[in-house]
Formats: sequence, C-alpha cells, structure tokens
Amino acid sequence: MKIKAQIAFTKCPEGKWDRENDLSKDQLSILKRLLKQIGSDKITHSDNIGITNLYNEIFGKKKKVSNCGSCVAQTINELKEILKSYED
Repeated sequence: MKIKAQIAFTKCPEGKWDRENDLSKDQLSILKRLLKQIGSDKITHSDNIGITNLYNEIFGKKKKVSNCGSCVAQTINELKEILKSYED
C-alpha cells in the first residue's frame, strides 16, 4: 500500500498515465520550502515535525516523529520523490 500511495502522486514519465492524486498548491509550497530548508546532513526537531506532519497529510498516515536517522531520511526521500514528480 505504501508504494501504491506514492505512485498515486506520480505520473508516467512516458505519458502513459497521469497522477491519481494531486498535491494542493499549499502542500507543494510547504514541501518545497521544507526540503529547501533542510540541510544535507542534519535537520532540526521542528523541521522533523514539519516533514512528518506533511507526510501524514499527503499520504493519509499517522506516522510519528522519529529520532531514528534512517527513518527520517526515508521520510525525506519519499517526499523528495513526490516533489521530483511535480518538477518533471
């Protein structure tokens, strides 16, 4: 289901299918701002809360804020993939 939820926000690069869901302009703006604000090595606790809340809003999840570096990185990478699909 996790992969299906991600695919719903992406489109085929060859134009064979469109997104099933779209981010709102506000969500897209917040996502861009948060990812730009986050450094490549460390993020603040408030940034972590922000990305977790946005992730939950986009994917309809109830993910908790994590102190696990790998878990936080995975959340960030999933959000980057979503943003990338909007930039293509």
